[in-house]
Amino acid sequence: MINEIKSLVDEFFNRLNINIDSLEINNEENSNIYNIVINSNESWVIIWQNWKNLDSIQSILRLIISNKIWEKIKLHMEVNDYIKSRDDRLFDFIKWKISYVKSSKKDFRLPFYSAYERKKIHWFISDLKDPKIYTKSIWEWNERRLNICFQEKRLTIDIDWDDI
Repeated sequence: MINEIKSLVDEFFNRLNINIDSLEINNEENSNIYNIVINSNESWVIIWQNWKNLDSIQSILRLIISNKIWEKIKLHMEVNDYIKSRDDRLFDFIKWKISYVKSSKKDFRLPFYSAYERKKIHWFISDLKDPKIYTKSIWEWNERRLNICFQEKRLTIDIDWDDI
């Protein structure tokens, strides 16, 4: 399966006249998720502004591969470690906003992020294991927004007076 996907990806970029220096495809264990790692001197063409081409190419490749192998799959593309650096910038921004929330003790609504990015942010903040900080998503019509929230220590009242 991986060899078939590799040949389809290779053919796709050849037809677009985009030179690929190296191409690696991995399959996550027991899943239909495939990671495509590309190194290219023409990465700017693949990524373009605000990764618009990357998302589009990823969607098109997923459709081509799914139709060819008759199986629904998910693709994650990494081009010259671009997504890793994008995630690093995102997490630096989130750390900065967490420090703002801690100092101001006020919730902060983040700008619009895709579902995948919101999931990454949820995981990142939950991995911090900070009891004062949590996230919640709030639905606003067509946009789902993520909030970083500050949790005050709450007073508890023990009715039985056995735990105070």
